[in-house]
Amino acid sequence: MVNTRTRYIVYNHSGTGVRHHHFSTSNDIIAEADGHASTGDTLPAQGFPFQFYGGQNVPFAFMSVNGAADGNHLYTAPGNQLVTVGTTDIDILVVYAPPGGFGGPDGGPGVWVDAFNVDKGDFSDDLAFITVLTPPTPPDTIDSAKTTFANMEGVVSTLTAENLRASVSVDGGVPFLEWKKIVPTEALLNVRDVALAQNQTNEIWFAFYQTVPPGISIPRLTGELAQSLGRWTDDDYCGTPWPHHIGPGGPIFQISLPESVTRGLTSSQKEKLAAASKKYPSVAKSAYAEMTKALDLLKEIGNIVSKAKSK
Repeated sequence: MVNTRTRYIVYNHSGTGVRHHHFSTSNDIIAEADGHASTGDTLPAQGFPFQFYGGQNVPFAFMSVNGAADGNHLYTAPGNQLVTVGTTDIDILVVYAPPGGFGGPDGGPGVWVDAFNVDKGDFSDDLAFITVLTPPTPPDTIDSAKTTFANMEGVVSTLTAENLRASVSVDGGVPFLEWKKIVPTEALLNVRDVALAQNQTNEIWFAFYQTVPPGISIPRLTGELAQSLGRWTDDDYCGTPWPHHIGPGGPIFQISLPESVTRGLTSSQKEKLAAASKKYPSVAKSAYAEMTKALDLLKEIGNIVSKAKSK
């Protein structure tokens, strides 16, 4: 029998020190649901876009699934997922942004920062997850006071411009995965550095760390790019606009980005983007067709083996 736990919490910096992720029942949006399951069962993991807390709607930040049969998972966009039960306990944690405003120390401008260890399914207490650098970088001039305060209290003042650099790893070697800004507008960065302008404020940034299994890695179209393509939950790999996978010839693959996404590109970058976007549909459709053939062959092999075993 496998134990299962599901929590919906709001990230509200309760308490002091070690980045304020001291969660108790006061953080629960929905009371923790504990249960039991058997190996092979399927559990729902529901990442609702909003929850009601403190008299107002609070937006989804991320969802962590720890202990599933196929490994640990991080979801940075809302949506419902299915979790296959293996032989270890399963913890589903769904985190939401806090209501109200949040800034720097002593009421000044600033941002909140924290680190989440997907391998553990919990926030990291590593006191060296971030370095605060004084721009420009390079050279890498460390602001020791702000670095210490950020690692302990999870707050960075922006009375002056700053550069945040996530550590290569935390908790004894779990590698950096990506940053996510959860408010006021979502953003995903797969680089370790985050540049903060002077007086940039009322933002929360989470650095995620995860040991990714070896294998082929397909880059995800996430954050603003994914949203501009009209996808929120279930299809951030193939570039298919809404409605997904509908067309007389099968999936419709295309990249069509609004000006708000491409505004900051140089002429050379725009030219390269146009060329890559033009090539993408035919390459993606060909790859999909070949993968369909591979799946059909695997299905045929499975049917042959099943029939042979049943004799």
